[in-house]
Amino acid sequence: MQKFISPLILFIFLTVHTVAQKPDITDRFREARIDSLLEDLFFSDDELGKLLLPQKNYQFLYARTSYDSRTFFAGREIGADQYNLTGQLFYLNTNGLFAGVSGAWYSQLDPGYRTTVLTLGFSKDLKKMNFIRYRISYDYFLYNNGNSDFDPLFTSSATTGLTLKSKSLGTRVNSTFLLGKEISTQLSWDFYAFLNLIRFSTYSKLQLKPQALLYFGTESAEFQLNEILIDPDTNTEYSVYYKDVWGLMNVQLQLPLSLSLKNFDIEAAWIYNIPQTMGNSQTYPENSFFRISIGYIFNLSVNR
Repeated sequence: MQKFISPLILFIFLTVHTVAQKPDITDRFREARIDSLLEDLFFSDDELGKLLLPQKNYQFLYARTSYDSRTFFAGREIGADQYNLTGQLFYLNTNGLFAGVSGAWYSQLDPGYRTTVLTLGFSKDLKKMNFIRYRISYDYFLYNNGNSDFDPLFTSSATTGLTLKSKSLGTRVNSTFLLGKEISTQLSWDFYAFLNLIRFSTYSKLQLKPQALLYFGTESAEFQLNEILIDPDTNTEYSVYYKDVWGLMNVQLQLPLSLSLKNFDIEAAWIYNIPQTMGNSQTYPENSFFRISIGYIFNLSVNR
């Protein structure tokens, strides 16, 4: 089982639609990293790739937990220095099928555990052009916010994506449609590299995995009025208005250091956000945080 270990990296894939649903939407996209995990687990490691031949079918169970020192979506901070813990359990096989469950706990929310995400998807590279990989997935959300009357805007999502990769470089594009009472879309485009620092054995190594990610989504942006308006009935003054705007919301830089040791992978990452202001009345400061994660892979295949 130990020979099937590959270095892993999980990428933030965040969105926002309305201010009222920020925590719930954050939960969903914090847990929608399985597409990237699949690629890194099976297809970004040359030695492992030689073992996973088309005629062979391997099955795996992967468990991972992560700690983030601060909590963001699209570069916007939730709370003040709020940390979070996430957990994931996924079934994977080399035919391209993956399914799993994931969730997150937040230090300043009540209840702290907000959402469970159920995922089912498929990922495969093209036979004659294996440097191109496509994927589709569907997520269903189970909410836990302590309010029996809570009626979420979104109950599920569908994602499609495409990856172009070489031996040590790659780029990924993912588009997601949030589904429910309303429909919202977002797009992420990231560039990444794998730099080997130390190789301990064939399947154990220390790697640096720099990444840059562009995130596009919809936000209820605040705009400044040219002049103050007064409601004649209430004498309330208005100097700003809000409008849903789709565009670039965040530029994120990641510098993860990943250690693969037999069936374990351990990662420490510094992540820097450069949030983009959608309106003209409010700006968001640049920020950063640290992530520490540990994962373990179980080989479910029977040796023959």
